[in-house]
Amino acid sequence: MVDVEWGMKRLDQVYHSEDHLKMALAAELSQMYGKKRVRLEWMPNSSMKVDIGVRREDVTIPIELKYKTDSTTVEDNAFDETFTLSRQGAHDRAHYRFFEDVRRVEGIVSEQGRYGYVVLLTNDSNYWTEPQQSALYDEFRIHDGVTREGALNWSEIKPWMVNGGHEDPLELDGEYRMEWTDFDYRDDISLSKNERFRYLVLRVD
Repeated sequence: MVDVEWGMKRLDQVYHSEDHLKMALAAELSQMYGKKRVRLEWMPNSSMKVDIGVRREDVTIPIELKYKTDSTTVEDNAFDETFTLSRQGAHDRAHYRFFEDVRRVEGIVSEQGRYGYVVLLTNDSNYWTEPQQSALYDEFRIHDGVTREGALNWSEIKPWMVNGGHEDPLELDGEYRMEWTDFDYRDDISLSKNERFRYLVLRVD
């Protein structure tokens, strides 16, 4: 089995970007399973790319990643480095796209009969905190402890959803319980604010 949760536990940095995270996790998985068995930007077909593919026996296990940041300044003393992470926001679109990734992986899994993963790492507490008020994307929320299954719909359709191709409901094949885990970065890394990182790993069977 490809143990993505164990791979995430072995990471210990704050990353510049989603691509930085992707390379770091792929490198860790290469250490675990062999570098010849891990592929970045794996293409299960000519019209689709998946962030990471790990070859196990006769199939490739798909892994999709998301890295969503809130604003902070990062000081990494090990590299004598200071950089900023911006507030990405746009939570409605981001939550919808997260479940688009789930559907994409479900499609691959249904064809090969194995499993895959969707992973989100963030220091934006909006993702894991139970909301205090309603929003257009309530059915797409992924706060800690909630379960999602079946058809997910917007509470109201807005023009930007239609213009961006995000208006359609997303029908999930599986049932997913959101269980968030704290992400531990090195002690010699400090953040000016929004210091807490957490991650969500969904296994798609």
